[in-house]
Amino acid sequence: MPRTRRVVVVAIALLATSATALPLAHADAHPVTTSARQDFNGDGYEDLAVAAPYATVGGKAKAGYVAVLYGSASGLSTSAKKVYTQASPGIPGTVEKDDLFGDRLTTADLDGDGFTDLVVESGGERWQQGGIDRKGSRTVLWGGRDGFTSGKVLPAEGNSPYQSGLNVTGDFNGDGHQDLADAGLVRFGPFGRDGVPAATQTVDMVDPGDLQLNDLAAGDTDGDGITDLVLNAGSYDPDDEGDRGETLYQMRGSGDGLRSPVKLTDAQGQPVRAGLSLALGDVNGDHRADIVRGGDALGIIYGTENGPATATPQVISQDTPGVPGADETGDAFGRSVSVGDVNGDGYADILAGDPYETFGGLTRAGTFAVVPGGPNGPTGAGTKVFSQNSADVPGTAEKGDWFGANTHLVDGNGDGRAEPVVAASGEDAGAGAVWVFRSTSAGATAKGSFAFGARVLGTVASGARLGDTFPN
Repeated sequence: MPRTRRVVVVAIALLATSATALPLAHADAHPVTTSARQDFNGDGYEDLAVAAPYATVGGKAKAGYVAVLYGSASGLSTSAKKVYTQASPGIPGTVEKDDLFGDRLTTADLDGDGFTDLVVESGGERWQQGGIDRKGSRTVLWGGRDGFTSGKVLPAEGNSPYQSGLNVTGDFNGDGHQDLADAGLVRFGPFGRDGVPAATQTVDMVDPGDLQLNDLAAGDTDGDGITDLVLNAGSYDPDDEGDRGETLYQMRGSGDGLRSPVKLTDAQGQPVRAGLSLALGDVNGDHRADIVRGGDALGIIYGTENGPATATPQVISQDTPGVPGADETGDAFGRSVSVGDVNGDGYADILAGDPYETFGGLTRAGTFAVVPGGPNGPTGAGTKVFSQNSADVPGTAEKGDWFGANTHLVDGNGDGRAEPVVAASGEDAGAGAVWVFRSTSAGATAKGSFAFGARVLGTVASGARLGDTFPN
């Protein structure tokens, strides 16, 4: 089934100041990028990392692995693939039952050497540091000309036994180095190969005892060249209808690091509600990151020089003119969302998975949509929807595939157009599979698309849920 993110408890005050960001604000501040660069081997082409944290490795159930398809002038292909586990040369750790290696993935050039690094979470890893038994770890796989040949487990944070959870990368203090932020700490780059950051900032993001952190997304919402954070937080206890009151908050980046969290409110002063998924990207070409949330419809909040314009959100649903299909009970339009420029026109587009979509009598077979951006943002016009029954898409739609349960965008051939990548975590009774589409100036196309799974990767299929995790 589609992955449910684990939640992390956090508190509302900022205890210290120093963080991460993009270059400091100048009149010539760098334009907002819509996706993290993912070039692990430095050849100029983006690469695809995808995890199967529930996969059996070496006979150990739920040990997990990460697969990488490397980009080239002809794009991503399965002929240039590698599978990394805790038994791979140079990768620290030991393959063990329930480690969940690949539980989360995050990309950034943490050591500043020009190669993108991959942070791999192992949510079930048991280890010890400082005399404290720890659960969960993060391992940095250092990028290099030959891909990942070495790695380092990041030192534990404080005295907590729990060392895994939501994390994102960005430049939150504007010094030009990439940083790693989670619910309790910002680690500022550049990192040493010992895993030690240049500096840290302690952060508590939402009200302790009341709220839990459900999701994080990073982007420059005000265009000052410094990365901001947008948070989805909600109550621990649902009401009688199951509503946890999920709400959006923002922490703005500054030269001194992340500022205190602010609840986003609408024109009536009411909290802006969060959806099931969250992504940031520049969908109207003004060099500011816009907030995209999904789940039953797409909600778009545009960035301005003063931050998100929460008074005038835009909604695109399957009933919006130009969007194929119709809103139906049980759908999850935008259950997973990714933002990037698919057709190379300078406006980021929205990739929206709908894994619960039912068609042709196939319950939850799943689809995904590509909603084009434009000078006025997405309108719904020109939206394309794909399923496994679409022409030129490999495979056949089946009940419970959850095609579109997870989405990602990668420019694997370096042409400035991001290719849609989608996963079906329910494919083949939970083995999972991944589809890579192509992009043209007319947008996404299924022509030339391909799929891969355990057979191609040479891994164990049963219960692996390949595609459960793409980099955030």
